[in-house]
Amino acid sequence: MELESPVGRRGDQNAVALRLSGITKRYPGVVALDDVSLEVRAGEVLGLVGENGAGKSTLMGIGAGATDADEGTVEIAGTPLDRPSPDLARDLGLAIVYQEPALMPDLTVAENLAIATAKKRRPGWWSTTAWANQAMVEWTRGERKIDPTLAVRDLGPDIRFIVEISKALAQEPKVLLLDEPTEHLAAADVEILFGQIRRLAAAGTAIVYISHRIPEVLEICDRISVLRDGLQVATLEAAGATQDSIVTSIVGRSLETEFPPKRDPGLPLGEPVLEAKGVRSDRFVDFDLTIHPGEIVGLAGVDGNGQTEVIRALAGMIPAKGELRVGNRSVRLGSSAAAADAGVAFIPSDRHREGIMSILGVRENLAVGNLAEYAEAGFVNSRTERAAVKERIDALAVKTPTADTKVGSLSGGNQQKVVLGRALEREPKVILADEPTQGVDIGARLEIFRFLREAVNDGAGALIVASDGAELEGLCDRTLVLSRGQVVRELAGAEVTEQNMTEAALTSTTSRADDVTIRTQSRLRRFLRGDLAPPAIVLAATVGLAAYTTTQSSFFLTGAAFTGILTLFAALAFASMAQQVVMIGGGIDLSVGPLMGFLVVISSFVIVPGKSQPLLILGWALLVAIALLVGFVNWFPTLMKVPPFLTTLVTYTALQGLSLLFRKTVGGEINTDVLTSLLKKIDWFPWVAVVAIVLGFVLEYTLRRTAWGVKLRAVGSDPEHAHAVGIRVARVQLSSYLVGGLLVFLASLVLMTQVGAGDPTAGITYTLTSITAVVLGGASIFGGRGAFIGALAGAALIGQINASVSFLGVNTAWQTYMLGILTLIAAGAYSRARVLRAAD
Repeated sequence: MELESPVGRRGDQNAVALRLSGITKRYPGVVALDDVSLEVRAGEVLGLVGENGAGKSTLMGIGAGATDADEGTVEIAGTPLDRPSPDLARDLGLAIVYQEPALMPDLTVAENLAIATAKKRRPGWWSTTAWANQAMVEWTRGERKIDPTLAVRDLGPDIRFIVEISKALAQEPKVLLLDEPTEHLAAADVEILFGQIRRLAAAGTAIVYISHRIPEVLEICDRISVLRDGLQVATLEAAGATQDSIVTSIVGRSLETEFPPKRDPGLPLGEPVLEAKGVRSDRFVDFDLTIHPGEIVGLAGVDGNGQTEVIRALAGMIPAKGELRVGNRSVRLGSSAAAADAGVAFIPSDRHREGIMSILGVRENLAVGNLAEYAEAGFVNSRTERAAVKERIDALAVKTPTADTKVGSLSGGNQQKVVLGRALEREPKVILADEPTQGVDIGARLEIFRFLREAVNDGAGALIVASDGAELEGLCDRTLVLSRGQVVRELAGAEVTEQNMTEAALTSTTSRADDVTIRTQSRLRRFLRGDLAPPAIVLAATVGLAAYTTTQSSFFLTGAAFTGILTLFAALAFASMAQQVVMIGGGIDLSVGPLMGFLVVISSFVIVPGKSQPLLILGWALLVAIALLVGFVNWFPTLMKVPPFLTTLVTYTALQGLSLLFRKTVGGEINTDVLTSLLKKIDWFPWVAVVAIVLGFVLEYTLRRTAWGVKLRAVGSDPEHAHAVGIRVARVQLSSYLVGGLLVFLASLVLMTQVGAGDPTAGITYTLTSITAVVLGGASIFGGRGAFIGALAGAALIGQINASVSFLGVNTAWQTYMLGILTLIAAGAYSRARVLRAAD
């Protein structure tokens, strides 16, 4: 990258755009920040550097309102940030690019960009696709096109970072915080980013740039502030700083930047630890490689030419063909388990999604790959396990308060050490490492180099992918340069230089083989992975079952039969939509059925024949209030992190108990005259079914085309990231429970017309059937995914199954059997469709 004069150089004459004063933040066992103060002027790019765990990301989280400081103040564009609030910080003009992109995986690219944008700048929901295209137009180059309608879960790490950056830039911020923005970017994309930073700075935006890549910091920044162990130790003018002076400030001492010694070329090679012949996959062909003990081989080339795909294919992470041997053992390609059993350890580039289990502790993350070594008679010997893990933590110098600290709370460098430690714990024959130092500070980077060299010196071999040519030059004994999916040159010994690798990649004249193409998702595959495919499949099954029943029973085609089926469908449809709205927001409502029954019981006291009109109105108001109150009660414990399953299970029991308390047996009479409109029909089609279907489509539109609907899906998809982009998570979740309560009220009205009296057990079956319906309709029980049309389709299929069993004269137990079988098939099929990588 050609160095240019840093931007800004006029910051002294501009107002302070971001001021952090006396910031202190403590976590159990560690002081993350200790009285740190920072000022960034309009039009200035301030570099923020330090080792992993120095407090950089914590400081930026406080500045963005996502993290609450124990002490200190934050001021954005002259206005104090009185409370930690990402949406308030955003409204004041601050935007942030997080090191781990704050994107909701179940939302589309366009939805992620729009929902994070202040309302006054947000486009209408019908125009988000065109708006998102324009926001990312500078990032589309060559064969790469970023489809705004694609779900974020289907994007690679590089594209997710581009979306994260575009999301921040679309806000036209007064203050921009960039936390390791180039971690997954290719060199050409870094140039695009730097161009945008220069443009923003020239327009007066204050920018904080966090990076472990010192040359980038020197190129783009005006001043550089250094954090060490939570303390601010220096602030340097970039024009007078050098890489050595910055590194010395970061680590507090002079640091040797030499790589560990390479393998002595005079030593005998020994038997290969890995042999690959004719390996081919979607993005590369005819790949041959032999690695001997003690060797580190690098894969070089311009990003996107097959390096990552090669290493993932050899690790069994993607389908591939060809021959692979590890030691004297043949290994089946396409199986990560087979590769691991043969002695292959894989270190992925995306540690957040593939490297760590963030909610588990450091000990569990380190031990999980080697549990057999700690087990006796199938039971893990905790003493042996803890001793081994402690030894590994000490050897890797992992900074963690305890061995059981959640690994997700550690800094990026320490997380990477845990990933590496788990790989080394199995004493592998071959280490396959994809960008092993990505997002790691210079001190930890040199430690990782040393760990890798020590591992191969003990008899292993390693294959490394790195976008930094200097790393490959300093670390590797040999490098293979790839261009368009093919090896164009092999370099060994003194030939392994960054210049030779770059020259080989840029001067290659190879053309990509015909069957090696940039693959995109076909429309059919994208539809099958989307939220609307399950309803279509379920409706097809419903129609098929109805057609078969018609051939077996002439009574099935009568209007009276369809009226009865659709009336029952309506009650379940409302209940299923109630379950769906809560589930999309990341919850679950086990009280749906008992609440329906409880409302029926109460109506037998307040909606009775002979009551005056005012009393009936009060009665209906009471029923609505009860439904809303139960929704609130189901939501409130989530503020204390009580799982929704547990909360609503308690509500389930309480409501059922109250129903039996008020009506031990069926009793009372409900004034169904008030509900006569629900019983009206259009020919044989009941009005109540029409209302349920229309309401389902209205809610579906709301879910896809309104801010509330997108926020609801965002919260269910990833509540932490939703909070980080300014969504009020608790408020959105409350709204879902209240809407759910109102839908249960509507379901209870239909139930009242069916039972006509206070039956304490009338609604109890609706809890499980509502959950079954939404699962059949394609909803995820973890939140974020689902469709109200799917809830309608699931309710229709359940109604059809019940009707078919009755009309076909088979044992009613088949209702349960068929529902159970279909639910298992649906859940498995939908999950499989969503995890498949499209390849057309």
